[in-house]
Formats: sequence, C-alpha cells, structure tokens
Amino acid sequence: MKNVLLICENGISSNFLLKSARSFMEAYHVKFNLMSSDYTQADTYLDNQIDLVLVAPQASYHDKEIKMIDGRAPVMTIPDDVYGWANGEKLVKFILNTFSPAEAM
Repeated sequence: MKNVLLICENGISSNFLLKSARSFMEAYHVKFNLMSSDYTQADTYLDNQIDLVLVAPQASYHDKEIKMIDGRAPVMTIPDDVYGWANGEKLVKFILNTFSPAEAM
C-alpha cells in the first residue's frame, strides 16, 4: 500500500479533499493510505515512509519547507481543477497515474 501525504496551508482543505477521495478509492478498488497535514507539520509524517507528497496549489510557494521534503519523498503540486473543486475522483485518478497499476492496487 502506498502512503500519500496531502499538504495545504492549514490542513483543513487537504483533509476535506482526502475525505472526498475515499469513496472513489473504494469505487476504483485502490488502496492508498492518504494523510493530510499543513505544511508546518508535514515533516512529522515523513518518518511514515511516505511514497508521494501532494502539495495544494496555494501552499506551493513554501519553497523552503517543500525543499526539505523533496528528496525524502517525491513532491508534486495538486492540479488546480482537482484541488479547487475538492474533486476526490480526479485526485484518485491523479494518484493512479503517478504509480504503476500494480503499485496502486
């Protein structure tokens, strides 16, 4: 199972997106361990063998903090159309496209 960390400014909207994605994870029969955090606490999750860090578009300007994460786990910015609409289905598809099919199941 892949561990995916969603990061935003204060952890609220990333948690909302995480909840939106759960039903689509079931529908697509994929298993990710999704976690959400604000950017200031993200470092505490990196000891949990995070396989992918997804950063909210509005938090992507935190270069210093993101550089501290990069290298410990791959970092990508969540597309605006996924994040802005809290589109859980598109988030699941985005994650699926990041991993190979065998890694996602």
